[in-house]
Amino acid sequence: MRFSAAEALAASGIDREAMAETLPRVDPSTVPVYRAARWFRLFWSKGISAVALPWGIYLHPDVAARSLDTLGRLIVHELTHIEQWRRLGPIGWARSYLGDYLSGRRSGLAHFEAYRTIGLEVEARATAAGVANDEPA
Repeated sequence: MRFSAAEALAASGIDREAMAETLPRVDPSTVPVYRAARWFRLFWSKGISAVALPWGIYLHPDVAARSLDTLGRLIVHELTHIEQWRRLGPIGWARSYLGDYLSGRRSGLAHFEAYRTIGLEVEARATAAGVANDEPA
């Protein structure tokens, strides 16, 4: 299974102009979306629905089985991570992401709470909510 992020956005009714304005470094038509292979998911934490890497988005098979019109918000979230990679570079992105997570853990937060407070995740949730015109998850 493979489709472009633009296909999911179109099926979900996400405004392409809003996307271009919000995420100027990412062209959704050039971002492939794949079903994540089992070996790849061995490295994922429990509950992860998708992972964005600079070259594409990987969906958990349960999520990939959904109809495209239900994936818009998740795809925007993951496209935001690709925008972050391009804005910060891989080292800057990893430093920020891991630094925030470890700071949360050192302050006593459990894994999921520390994950929720990562600045790049907060930004991705807010961007997805803004483009989808609803409240952050």
